[in-house]
Amino acid sequence: MVTIRAAQPSDSTELQALFERFIRSADWLPEGSVPEADFAKTTEGERVYVAVLEDGQLIGAVTVWEPESFIHCLFVDHQYQGQGIGTKLMESLTQWLPFPWKLKCLATNRRALDFYRRQGWKKLETGLGDQGTYFLLGREADSAGTT
Repeated sequence: MVTIRAAQPSDSTELQALFERFIRSADWLPEGSVPEADFAKTTEGERVYVAVLEDGQLIGAVTVWEPESFIHCLFVDHQYQGQGIGTKLMESLTQWLPFPWKLKCLATNRRALDFYRRQGWKKLETGLGDQGTYFLLGREADSAGTT
C-alpha cells in the first residue's frame, strides 16, 4: 500500500537520493545535459508531497509552486513506474491546489507526455529552453474528474 503525505524534514536525504536516481536515468534529457540534481535547491519554496510504502521507503514525489498552481517536478522511482504512483501523487493535489494547473514537459519525454495526456492535460504552448523544446501543459478541474 502506498501513502501520499506532505514531505517532512526527515525525508530530505532520501528525497535527494531518489531525485538523483531519477535525473541520472532520464534518457529523455539531451545528450551532455547536466541538469541541477540538488533537490532542495531545485524545489526551493515549493510544496512537496511524497509517495511512501508501508515500510517508510519514499518511491516518488510531486513538487508545486503554489502561487501559480505550477507542478514543477513529478517523479517516481524507476522500479515503481507504471503502477499508478504518479496518478496518486497528482490526485492528492486536488485536495488543496486550485485549478487550473500548469506544468512544462520536454518534448522528448514521450512517456511523461503520454501520462499527462491520459490525465486530461492539454498543450497550451510550445517553447524552447536550455534543454530543448518543451510544452506548457494545462489541466482544468473538469479534465481531472473533479468539479
